Amino acid sequence: MATNTASLFLRDLAPPPLKPVWNGNRPDQLITERAADLPGVVALPVRELVPHLPEPIWSQDAAFGPTDPQVLREQTRIVLQGMDWSKIEKGKVVHLLANPHGFSYSGEGYVVMLEEIAAHLRKARSAKVKLRIAESMGHVDNPNWVKFYRLRDRFEDVEEVPQIGPGTKIDTRLGDMYVTKLLFTAPYFVHTHVTDPREAYLHRMVDRLYKPFGMGYARLETRSAYHFGFGPRTGQMVARAMFESAFIQERYTGTVVLNTTAEGVAGVEGDNDLGALDRRLAVGVLRNYGTLMRLLGEIEEVIPIFDGHGCSVYTYGGGLTFSNLLYADTDFFDLDNLALSAHGVKNAEPGMYMGNGDAIKAIVINYMAGGVPCHGTLKHFPLHVASQQAFKWMINEPSNCYLENLATVHENLRDAVQAARAETGCEELMVFDYTPGAFRVTEGLAEHLLERAPAVVENVEKNLLPKWMAQRKLV
Repeated sequence: MATNTASLFLRDLAPPPLKPVWNGNRPDQLITERAADLPGVVALPVRELVPHLPEPIWSQDAAFGPTDPQVLREQTRIVLQGMDWSKIEKGKVVHLLANPHGFSYSGEGYVVMLEEIAAHLRKARSAKVKLRIAESMGHVDNPNWVKFYRLRDRFEDVEEVPQIGPGTKIDTRLGDMYVTKLLFTAPYFVHTHVTDPREAYLHRMVDRLYKPFGMGYARLETRSAYHFGFGPRTGQMVARAMFESAFIQERYTGTVVLNTTAEGVAGVEGDNDLGALDRRLAVGVLRNYGTLMRLLGEIEEVIPIFDGHGCSVYTYGGGLTFSNLLYADTDFFDLDNLALSAHGVKNAEPGMYMGNGDAIKAIVINYMAGGVPCHGTLKHFPLHVASQQAFKWMINEPSNCYLENLATVHENLRDAVQAARAETGCEELMVFDYTPGAFRVTEGLAEHLLERAPAVVENVEKNLLPKWMAQRKLV
């Protein structure tokens, strides 16, 4: 390897520490060896691949940007002062709606934004601000964000609201739908979000900021209606119909968003007009994340390692989720692609369906959270688990008990990796451990990505981004 290439790697970049989980599991105590410590694994900064990324104003790791949130606080205050909060009657209750993915992806930065919103509404409208966290089905396997970020000390009133609790029926243009009742018992609410596209293969960056109204804020049956729209891409119709309902419009006051990149937070944005805000942010998300997604499509063979709090497709590495590697063979930002997934589809026209991750030769699990069904995804690959306890945690929850029939269990991580390599003949690894700002990969794969990056960047800038924008009428 050339010395100048080796100098690009961040040799001492540690992965984010594992945390105690809401259900009582302690991966922070069990997992003593991390994939970052495997021989030959390096951290390749995403900025070396995509130099045009905007500079972060805040990052979870000092390797990629400032970790002091003061600039983020100041930007949030400026954004809030520029929004119209006159709809809120003075002295009334306002629910500040938060999402676990904000805590998971942007951590302290997201909490700081929430703090500033609450402080501004108390000062400007004498509001009684209550923080309500819209918990999804994977709640029991989330880290205990309330405890970890001391939310009960930092906010006057905090409650986690699961989607299996009481619901409220609302009338929409698609018929009766249901929101999670306890999120909307106040006369007003503020919607918060992060621009991380996470499951971009579902919403395709169309009405992205509306998505929580069909998912995170919806009760289980309406969330299911959104899920059933994945194939024909009608899920966002549910989210938009929910948002446009009289019930929501009577209570909605505005949206404040952390504008993120794979490195951290690039800025804070807000608007009383959700549609205008969604369009304003879309181009940056397509460019900043889309280029890295297309670069993953250049990987020819790899063994991913799950080593973080996410579940399967929603485990992060380098600021992207595993799903972006799984579906990297197809450009799902291209709206000419007709369907969601090629699972079970025979003789599909090449490039018109998302495939099954042919570059992935096996999967190693050092630690993976449960709470989200992933059997249908993982069954396509040889599966190696690095410890008996991690295996027990996986199969002793309803979503993934059938993984018991798929996995080979080992005594430690190195044995699991060795077995996966021996079974497949693939030497290259890619680690998903929630490290922001850098792909944690083997040196050979790092070299390959560096070689392919210039052509990918040029193709996105000259061809793909203009097409993506035109399809969404952003030009």
